[in-house]
Amino acid sequence: MIEMAGRETDKAMQSLVQANNVLEQEKHQLNDLLRYREEYLQQFRQGDALQMSARKAIDLRSFLAQLDNAIRMQQRHVEQCFMQTQKQRQLWLEAKNKQRSIESLKERYQKEDEQRQLKLEQRLADEHTAMLWARKHK
Repeated sequence: MIEMAGRETDKAMQSLVQANNVLEQEKHQLNDLLRYREEYLQQFRQGDALQMSARKAIDLRSFLAQLDNAIRMQQRHVEQCFMQTQKQRQLWLEAKNKQRSIESLKERYQKEDEQRQLKLEQRLADEHTAMLWARKHK
């Protein structure tokens, strides 16, 4: 039973690690999108805005709208991954607590068994001593 609880804890830990890795990858991708947007705007600001054609301005606005949409979608995805990571963390904690409870119960039963064994040995020793004393004083 302890081994099974240990396997469950290990499996939950692996799921947590995997969820954490996915979260970090998604955060990295979001940061890349944000950085790309900032760099793109920086390049635009360095150019001469007065010489930009109306068509180029419309294309720029359209591109930035698409980029902002991609950023919002990625932010939602990061939030979902974060929630999944939190869920996996909770499952791992529950599995870990269950494992600790089982181990604690096992230790308690072992101590109780040891106490019973000691009492039995003491009782047998007392009975043996009483028999020897009774034989000696007959």
